[in-house]
Amino acid sequence: MRRPVQFLAAACLLVAASACTTDDPTVNTNIPLVPTQPVVETFSGTVAPGGKDEKVFSIVQGNGGLDITLTSLNPPVVIGLGAGSWDPVAGCTLGTNATRNVTPGTSPQLSFTGVPVGQYCVRVFDVGTLTATASYTINVAHY
Repeated sequence: MRRPVQFLAAACLLVAASACTTDDPTVNTNIPLVPTQPVVETFSGTVAPGGKDEKVFSIVQGNGGLDITLTSLNPPVVIGLGAGSWDPVAGCTLGTNATRNVTPGTSPQLSFTGVPVGQYCVRVFDVGTLTATASYTINVAHY
């Protein structure tokens, strides 16, 4: 008689213990360190002959990619496109090898990987081809 009581007590203890466990959805969930979908920011502006225009954006999750695409420019001439770090006092400091002379398109003209968290800027500037003020649109996609 003693054995069935011990067995029954052990079984009740196991049932009670298993009822106290919880399923934490974050325990086995793989949270990506880099987002799988980019944040896309669209900027528009104008550039005068001999001039430049800069836009500022922030990357809040680092080590991802950065793609910059000049999607439209009117008139459609070759223009300078650059990216760099932003400082409220110093302004936009373009990165080494971070400028290109481009025309509008659908593919990124500037691409970077492993970009850390921080404030950045994109600059659109005349390379001597503008004879009148040009209007532009750029997409900045960061992961």
